[in-house]
Amino acid sequence: MLGRLDQQRNFFDEILFNHMLPADHPLLDIDRAVDFSFVEEETADLYSADQGRPSYPPEQLVRILFLAVWANLSDVQVCQQLRYNVLYRYFCRLGWEDAIPDDTTLVRFRQRLGEERWQRLLQRLVEQARAKGCLKGRWLVMDSSPVVAHAAARTRVQLLREGRQRLVQAVRQAAPPVAKELEALAEPVPDATYEDQDQLLQAEQERTEALLAAITSRQAAKAPAVRRVRKQVERVLKDERVASYADPEARWGHQRREKPFFGYKMHLATDETGFVLAATVTAGNASDLEGAPALVEQARVQGLRPRRLVADKAYDATRLREDLVRQGIRPYIPQRTQRQRLPKQGFTYDKRRRQWICPEGHRSIGQSPHQRGGWLVYFSERACRGCPRAGRCLSRSQTRKVLYWHPGTEANRPRGLKRALRVRTVIERTFGEAKQWHGLGRSRYRGRERTAIQVLLTCLVLNAKKMARRLQDARGSGHGKRRAMEWAAA
Repeated sequence: MLGRLDQQRNFFDEILFNHMLPADHPLLDIDRAVDFSFVEEETADLYSADQGRPSYPPEQLVRILFLAVWANLSDVQVCQQLRYNVLYRYFCRLGWEDAIPDDTTLVRFRQRLGEERWQRLLQRLVEQARAKGCLKGRWLVMDSSPVVAHAAARTRVQLLREGRQRLVQAVRQAAPPVAKELEALAEPVPDATYEDQDQLLQAEQERTEALLAAITSRQAAKAPAVRRVRKQVERVLKDERVASYADPEARWGHQRREKPFFGYKMHLATDETGFVLAATVTAGNASDLEGAPALVEQARVQGLRPRRLVADKAYDATRLREDLVRQGIRPYIPQRTQRQRLPKQGFTYDKRRRQWICPEGHRSIGQSPHQRGGWLVYFSERACRGCPRAGRCLSRSQTRKVLYWHPGTEANRPRGLKRALRVRTVIERTFGEAKQWHGLGRSRYRGRERTAIQVLLTCLVLNAKKMARRLQDARGSGHGKRRAMEWAAA
């Protein structure tokens, strides 16, 4: 495979020498900077030289997928471009008479590699960048950003109605006479019959349960399609936060309290220059803290030893800080709440009796563990009810004062947080580049794993672009015909 690609490279070198390609094009910078031969090594176990039909070279397919993300093209569009775009054919090592893979081949190849192998390809590119001196790696910068799902979210009432229709349709394919008997149960409950949404939802649930019970007693219930749809409907009945049958793994999340989104979260870790070191994808409702340990571990597996980590206040957790310190990493993470907030409000802590004292002198009466670590501290309802500060101290829904406190709040907080937060801006630029130029604001596919592959492919593109720019700056070479001739002679 490599010999064939080398021959095609020589063929196109002649074209390049004859000025048919723009010598200063970024794709040519990437082609010179990045050696994609590691793709053949990572995919060697997927192909056999003795069995089956000859395949397209895996490196060539990765280059085509890389090009699709780089130019923000669909699989169909990139295949169309390869028919006549000389620059794209050169980058993908396609000669004039070579067959062009169709979009189905690209889909199957992308899925065949799977998320784990795409992770390894990203790691190999990071290793290559490190060997070429393109990484600094003294800082680890972490953050997450939403990726909107490629599906429309539904309400629970809509999901129950759609689920019954899907069930009857699946039964119709397996046993048409049975489906005809169940059609009445697939109809939606009339909205005007009920006074409010809660009663309507309860009626839709009861009708859905009745349909499931009716299907259970029939032979058609054993059909694979019926069983698959049935599991999806049961998840909606159990209220497992499913919001779409098209993409049942997507979840509602919040970029900010007032800005919800439906989809997934991509968690990235970069160095202080914005080079992506690790990436993972979770459902949209996952906490940023869930992805943090995996990102740190991925960076360390690659042999990187960052001395400092910076992240926003979403990562403010004592447990994470302590884990980082044990690994020799200084955490620069702002607090969720203002430092010295409780003392400024007039609360004091009695270490001997382990109680908090409010400004009016009332002592706390108990505490319970909080999911982020630390404690929720409670005061007496009787004391708060007659307190003259109750109107200012309590919210409208509170009948007594409850405050959050963590004994290790001030631990593991090195100086220089403002400078560290300036370093953190590099990851915001990385997210912005991925979304504006490479379409990562919205998932192209459905399902968490497929979305993760899209994120990893985009990270490959971002890293390759950074490698090309940094190596070009290091060489100090110019553009134009001279560089084209040098590349052709290389």
